Amino acid sequence: MNDQSEYLGQLAEIRRMMEKSSKFMSLSGFSGIFIGFYALIGAYISWRLLQSGTHPVRQTIILVVITAAAVLTAALVTAFLLTLRRSRKLGYHFWGPGSKQMLASLLVPLFTGGIFAIILVLQAQYLFVAPVLLVFYGLALTSSSRFAHRELFSMGIIQIILGLAAVWFPLYGLFFWACGFGIVHIIYGILMYLKYEVTTKNTR
Repeated sequence: MNDQSEYLGQLAEIRRMMEKSSKFMSLSGFSGIFIGFYALIGAYISWRLLQSGTHPVRQTIILVVITAAAVLTAALVTAFLLTLRRSRKLGYHFWGPGSKQMLASLLVPLFTGGIFAIILVLQAQYLFVAPVLLVFYGLALTSSSRFAHRELFSMGIIQIILGLAAVWFPLYGLFFWACGFGIVHIIYGILMYLKYEVTTKNTR
């Protein structure tokens, strides 16, 4: 009986090690919270620019795009630094098979959605930029969830639903964008922090 328990324990440990090497489990919950706040700030600045009416439409759109680029840059830098810090704390390799697979599954939908959004801006189809970004971001999350926490899949589905809702109500695209990239990220970050990071601290 003891031999069987020991054998099962070894199998569980082998499975855990294989999962650790094949999945990227170091995503920081705090990064999601920060990304959400950055998105809300960017959405507010964009809303003020769109409501002000002090600039021509094209110039206003350019300012909104610059704001979105600044939010994206801040989000990527924050996510990278916090996730790298968490990887070192857990003793995981930041640039391992799991992170490579996750990045590859993220980049294809994100790159495609980014190009699609740029084409829409160049063709002055501004109302559909937010829906496209939400839908393709959701597809990227669902695709990459196989190589990270499974909660990414449900988060991706929510982003897709918000993107489709933004298509149906195009005048409220910025609102849905703020909900998806802002509020959903904050909620997700808090849940991930409580589930994985607080639990990890308590088990040490």
